[in-house]
Amino acid sequence: MDRRGLMAVGAAVALIAVATVVWVVLSPGWVVPALGRIAEQQLGRAFSSTGRAHLDFSPLSLRIEQPVLAGLTEASAGLLSGGTLVIPVSFGQILSRKPDLTRISLSESEFALLIDERGQASWDFPEAAAGQELAITLKQASFRYFDARNGQALTLSNVDGLMRITPEGGVTFTGTAVIKSQVAHIDLELRSLPRVNAGGSPLEVVIESGAASVSFSGRLSTGKVLNLAGPLSLSTRETATLARWAGIPLAEGTSLPEPLNLDGALDSAGRAFAIRNAAVTLGQFRAAGDVVADLRGERPKLQANLQAETLWLDALLPSAGAGPEAWGRAVFPVQALRAMDAELSIIARTVAFNGFTGGVTRFAATVTDGKIESSGAARLDTGGTASFRVQVDSAVLPPSGIVGITAENAGLGPLIGALTGVTALSGTGNLNLELSAQGQTQEELVSTLKGAASLSLNGGQLAGSDIGGTIAAVRERILDGWTTVPGGTPVDSLSATASLADGLATLGASELATPGLRMSLSGTVDLLRRALDLKAELLPPETAPLPVPVIVQGNWAAPRIYPDIPDILNNPEGGFARLRSDKIPPGN
Repeated sequence: MDRRGLMAVGAAVALIAVATVVWVVLSPGWVVPALGRIAEQQLGRAFSSTGRAHLDFSPLSLRIEQPVLAGLTEASAGLLSGGTLVIPVSFGQILSRKPDLTRISLSESEFALLIDERGQASWDFPEAAAGQELAITLKQASFRYFDARNGQALTLSNVDGLMRITPEGGVTFTGTAVIKSQVAHIDLELRSLPRVNAGGSPLEVVIESGAASVSFSGRLSTGKVLNLAGPLSLSTRETATLARWAGIPLAEGTSLPEPLNLDGALDSAGRAFAIRNAAVTLGQFRAAGDVVADLRGERPKLQANLQAETLWLDALLPSAGAGPEAWGRAVFPVQALRAMDAELSIIARTVAFNGFTGGVTRFAATVTDGKIESSGAARLDTGGTASFRVQVDSAVLPPSGIVGITAENAGLGPLIGALTGVTALSGTGNLNLELSAQGQTQEELVSTLKGAASLSLNGGQLAGSDIGGTIAAVRERILDGWTTVPGGTPVDSLSATASLADGLATLGASELATPGLRMSLSGTVDLLRRALDLKAELLPPETAPLPVPVIVQGNWAAPRIYPDIPDILNNPEGGFARLRSDKIPPGN
C-alpha cells in the first residue's frame, strides 16, 4: 500500500475514534441514572424514565421522555409522571456529567398529590436533605389531589407558568390553569410544603378569571382533612356566569342579580366550607352572617343565616325582562333549584320590593329535591301586617308554583303597586291572594295564572282619575282613556272578589263607593293582554246620574268608556240622542 493509502486509512481510523469518543462523552444515557442518584440522596425517592433521553442542541439541553419521580411506596402512583422533562445544560456540565438542576422545564406532566389511608402524603420527604432553590417552568401540566381517607378529589389542568421551590420547602407559582373550562390566572405562595400535612402552612392565593375573582390568605392543612382557614374574598359582576362555572345549570338568557361579593372567614373541613362573619352583597341586597356549603352528600347543600338592614327582594329576584307594554320573557333560574338543597334565614329591619317597604321582616326558604318553600312576615310602614308563602316545584316540566299573600289592616297602596304595577289606588284594608301558575318566564306564568283574590279597602284615593267627571262625560261622548283630575277621586270603600283561570280574572261581588257615587262592578280582566272588559252599574238605579251601566273595554292604560246602549259604537249620535231623551228606563 502506498503512502497516500496509508494516510487515508489512518484518517478514517482517527475519525472513527474521535466519533466514538464524542458519542461516549455526549451520549445522554447517563442522565437518568445520575438524576436517580440525586433524587435518592436529596429526596429519598427513586427517579426513572419509561421513555428515552435525548441531547438537543438548540438550545443545548437534556430531554427526558416520560420521567417518573416515585411516590411513597413502589405500589403507589408517582409524585411526578409523564410528559417531558427538559434540563438546560452547558458542554462543561455534559463533560462533567453534573447538570444544573436549579432550572428545569416540564411539559404535559402530572403531579399526583395523594394521601393514603394512614394519612401519609406523597409530597412528604422524611429523608430529604437540604438542596438549592428550584425553578420549574410548567407547560400544560396537571395537578391531581386525592385523599383516600375521605375520597375527596380535586384536579387542575392545562397549567402554564413558573413554579419555584425553596430549600426550606416554600412554593410559589405564577401562571394560568383551566378550572372547569375557564382559564384562570393564579398567584400562589405557600410558606412550607412539609408543614401542610402536619400543623399546616400559611398560604396566600389569588385566582382571577372571566367568571370571578377569589383571594385567600390563611392556613392550608391536610393533617386530618383538607382544611383552609383564613380570610376569603369572592367577587363577580357576572353572577350567572359564576353559577354556571360552579356547576349550577342555568338556561341561556337566565338573569341573576349583579354584582355578587362575599367576604368572610373561611373554615373548611374536607368538602364542607363555612364562611363565618360573612359580608354578602347581591345587587342592592347587603347582609351579614354565616354561610355554609356542604358538598359531602349526593346533592350540595347551602345554609345561610343572615341579618340585613333592608331585605331588597328586587335584588334577590331575577329580572323578568318586563317592559311597560309586555310581560317579561327572561327565563327564571328554576334549574338552580334542582342543582342543590338550601336552607336560608334572613332577619331585616325593613323589606323593600318594587317601591313597597315594610318594617321588621323575617324570611325563610328551604330547597329540597328541586322544590322550594319560602315564607315571610312583616309589619308594614303604612300600618298593619303582611305575610306570604311561596312554593315552587322545579322537578316537573313546566315548573309550577303556588303563592299566598295576606295583608290585614294595612295601608294597601304600596303593596298593590308592588304586586300589580297599579300605583294610583291607596287606602287601608285587607288583601288576600291564593294563586298558582306554571312556566319558566313571567309571560308564561301570567298566562296560566289561576286561583282567587279578594280586596276590601276604606278611606282611600284613586289618584289622577275623576270618577265623577268620567260618568258626566260619558253621557255626552265615547271616551278613549280615563278622565284625569289633579288629586284624583276619594274612595270611601272598595270591595272586590275575583276568580282566576288561564290568566283571566273574573270579578265576583264587587262594589266601589266614592263621595256621591256608588256602583257595582262585574266583568273580566285579561292579565296576559293587559285588557279590561268591565261593566259598572250605578246604584241605586232610581237616583243614579246615568240610567244605564258604563262599559270599560280595551287596554287598561287607556280603555274605551261608553254607556251601555245597544249599537252605540256603530251609531254614536243615535245612542246618545236616546240617552238624552230620557227614553231609557233606569237600570236598563
